[in-house]
Amino acid sequence: MATKTTRTQTNRTRTNVVYFMQTHTRPAQIARLVRVITEGNPDAVVLVSHDKAGQQLDVASLEALGNVHVLLHRGGYGDFSHVDRYFAAVDWLEENGIEYNWLENLSGQDYPLRPIAEIEARLNATRFDGLLQYTAVFPERVPPEADRGDTRFQLAPPFDAEMRYDYRHWRLGKATDLKYRVMYPFMAINLMQPWVRVSNSYAVVGLRRHDSLFGPGFYCYGGSFFCTLRAKCVRYVRDYARANPDAVDFFRTVMAPEETFFHSVLVNSGQFKFTTEYRRYIDWSVRNYTHPKTLVTGDAPALLASGAHWARKLDLSKDARLFDILDQRVRPRAASLGGQASKGVSSAAG
Repeated sequence: MATKTTRTQTNRTRTNVVYFMQTHTRPAQIARLVRVITEGNPDAVVLVSHDKAGQQLDVASLEALGNVHVLLHRGGYGDFSHVDRYFAAVDWLEENGIEYNWLENLSGQDYPLRPIAEIEARLNATRFDGLLQYTAVFPERVPPEADRGDTRFQLAPPFDAEMRYDYRHWRLGKATDLKYRVMYPFMAINLMQPWVRVSNSYAVVGLRRHDSLFGPGFYCYGGSFFCTLRAKCVRYVRDYARANPDAVDFFRTVMAPEETFFHSVLVNSGQFKFTTEYRRYIDWSVRNYTHPKTLVTGDAPALLASGAHWARKLDLSKDARLFDILDQRVRPRAASLGGQASKGVSSAAG
């Protein structure tokens, strides 16, 4: 059963789970995600960090759905802005007196695979401090006695991992399709020498570092940015960033820091116990290490049989039927919503 949000005598709000999502596009899909959360637990706190340069949201309609708050932030791709927005949300929660047990980190293209009340009940029952996918990014650099995380998982192949985290990168503005095409021929430089790296996916140029933050006592761990953490883990990693500006400066110059910052700080601390079964269904079968597959109706049986709490990436404008199929399991009033899945797929989905 979902835990209610209550107001204490000290005028502080306590809730079980804060649902934090970073968004930039697809306003209708964002509204549908917020609605499914607030229907599942009307007392849930939903915090939306929307890219101020993205498509405009109907903020009033979103905030009318419940305890929903929309913040406008500068967005980015594969840079530290993702972490900055996370910490801005954590600060906002504290400034507004919101106490919570868990923080769910979502994107606007996530969707639940189980009722919200069931997800929250499972979190309440776990002995872990977080559901965090992580592995040693450079397993050969980690001693046998150190935590290696999920050894079945690889964040990136060795050459790509070295390019991401062994080089100091400068960004050439926002990554665009034009820059992707223009920079593509220069990628040949990467195969000719070890000192300079070019990435058209992130629109960056990197120089090999002489020194690194990673080494004995602070190993490089990485995995999905989308995780579920207890409040004490959230505060720990935020406080670490405040107390270690040099470390933050280092991560600002790597590629995809959001995929290593939380993992490296939390796992190296040795203070918390995580499960790498992070309950997210993400399909990397079309593997380019930057974008997962966009899920479609044909994926529904696998999604619903996965045991995961959340799936990504979904696109309402390309396959609304998948949302209707998932709604039959996760939404209490799915039958009253527009669009019904076929009986054949419904029975297959269970």
